[in-house]
Amino acid sequence: MSEAGGAVVLDGVPDPVRQLVEELGAAGHPSYLVGGCIRDLLRGEAPGDFDVATAASPESVLHLFPRAIPIGIRHGTVMVPTPSGPVDVTSFRGGPSLGDDLAHRDFTVNAIAYDPTSGELVDPFEGRADLAKGRLRAVGSARERLAEDPLRALRAARLAAWLGLEVDPEVESALAGCIEPLRSVARERVRQELTALILAPQVTRGLELLRRAGIDRDLAPNAAADAPEVVAALPCDLELRLAAWLRGTRATRILRQLRFSRATSERVEALLRRHPVELGVDATRDASVRRHLRRVGEERVAALLALRRAELTVGDDARSPRVGELRERLDAVQAAFRRVEEQGELALHRKALAIGGAEVMQLLDLPPGRDVGRALAHLTDLVVEDPERNDPQTLRKLLRAWAQALER
Repeated sequence: MSEAGGAVVLDGVPDPVRQLVEELGAAGHPSYLVGGCIRDLLRGEAPGDFDVATAASPESVLHLFPRAIPIGIRHGTVMVPTPSGPVDVTSFRGGPSLGDDLAHRDFTVNAIAYDPTSGELVDPFEGRADLAKGRLRAVGSARERLAEDPLRALRAARLAAWLGLEVDPEVESALAGCIEPLRSVARERVRQELTALILAPQVTRGLELLRRAGIDRDLAPNAAADAPEVVAALPCDLELRLAAWLRGTRATRILRQLRFSRATSERVEALLRRHPVELGVDATRDASVRRHLRRVGEERVAALLALRRAELTVGDDARSPRVGELRERLDAVQAAFRRVEEQGELALHRKALAIGGAEVMQLLDLPPGRDVGRALAHLTDLVVEDPERNDPQTLRKLLRAWAQALER
């Protein structure tokens, strides 16, 4: 960024986006880049997308750009495809001028506009200064701005967590008033903000803000008190962090209410079902460890170990008088997992058996169906107990013995 003669040059505005603003202006419609893209450019970061506020009506934008798509005519928004990605072009909100539009935006750091053709930077609410000071303030009255869209409460938490901003006391005091209105907001919109918050680098800051306001309790009743710290101690993995946040809750119901995908919900549920990972296993017996690995699922072991390790490092369990004992047990189980895995093929799943379903059907004269699955599950259990059994000849003998026992 550079400044000369009152003009500001923000590096990072792609030529196609600049040309779009120029075309709107040349057609008699003053237009500006606004919102998060300007905030990111001022911070020296590349924006993920660009938004334009314009004096043009949606119909005028559609006329100027034949390939544009009306994605939100009710809100005055048209999406214009460009070689640099889609750009949302929205008519000024709150009145006929840019000033009216900026006055109804949520926070000062998002109420900055920029004309890339002239270098004019419009910042009537000192958002640039707030950004430099690391402060999140509302545009005008915090209560009025949040009442206009209660989702802004979650956005405040997300911005605090992503940008490391200190939330203005007036904004924080207004958050509690969003609890009831938030229940009427489309769950997809809530999920989108929560997802961004959960993956933020300073997620603790955002989750603690929601907890102080009572929003966290409304979204995830009975969430663990140490959730903000434990979530932050984990890798940036959505399902793993959701599992940490939702410990102690009716996670399945919450995930479904928030319209998370079935795949995400199932992975979170599977993690919570096997947490804490060290329960139900004798780390001194390889057969017990193999059985436990099969129950847990090899693909979930690393995530479950990370979750438990985070609890014992920064969570409530880290302050337990037994924390030393708990850590030793987890270390022993982790070492046992490693020891058993280093022994080679575990045959924890049917596909790892030395014989398959086709051979089972042939040996036992069975049609495809449940009995074949039962036979394979039985063989898998036997191999988990003793991996040396996993050769075709031994498995055939074991299979015949199992079938004969069933016939008696």
